[in-house]
Amino acid sequence: MSTKNEDLEFRDILKHLDRESAHFVIRLETHHSGRLVTVIQPHDLIRDSFDMPGLAHRLKQSLGTSGDIENGRIILHGDHREQAKNELVKLGVSPDNVEMI
Repeated sequence: MSTKNEDLEFRDILKHLDRESAHFVIRLETHHSGRLVTVIQPHDLIRDSFDMPGLAHRLKQSLGTSGDIENGRIILHGDHREQAKNELVKLGVSPDNVEMI
């Protein structure tokens, strides 16, 4: 069950975006450093509609990993695909709108 603070925080992260229409692609890639990374890529049409640093911070904190934002994508160190999808769903994104590759 979410609290009012979580709802307000998420509303700030996705300022002008309907949670149900948010679409993300999650995939596992080998980073240029040679490490496996989980890439969370928002659909191009929504990328500018929300606080990427805020979402990246929340995902890193809840998944207990490090990462960064590169080229409009959230990069998390390690394989966190399932956990990242679960976190996005917890935040109100429709499970049908989180594509895992």
